[in-house]
Amino acid sequence: MKKFLYFASGAPDATTSTEQVACFPTDKLSHLEMHNATTLRAYFNSGQEADDDSGIDLPVVVLTVNTGITGACAAASAINTPFIVVADSENSKFLHADITACASLAVVDAS
Repeated sequence: MKKFLYFASGAPDATTSTEQVACFPTDKLSHLEMHNATTLRAYFNSGQEADDDSGIDLPVVVLTVNTGITGACAAASAINTPFIVVADSENSKFLHADITACASLAVVDAS
């Protein structure tokens, strides 16, 4: 069963200047990177090669986390559903108690 990761930093507001919601197939997760003690960045492959000189950055989700987050990945693999809410700040739903917010979303503009 194909699984998807859902993120929401706020309610959709129909603007193109900022992203509020995004959903990515789990197999497009490139890597996770701790930016600092409370900021976790999740990078996704978008079909573009990172070094193709297109000037397009890979999609990235910035999560606010408590220090010492370890159980979120284990929790995700235990979920038997195709749609996994990782961080939904608008509805206060998080995959793990140590994820406290979806701080920002940056995806490739399809237009």
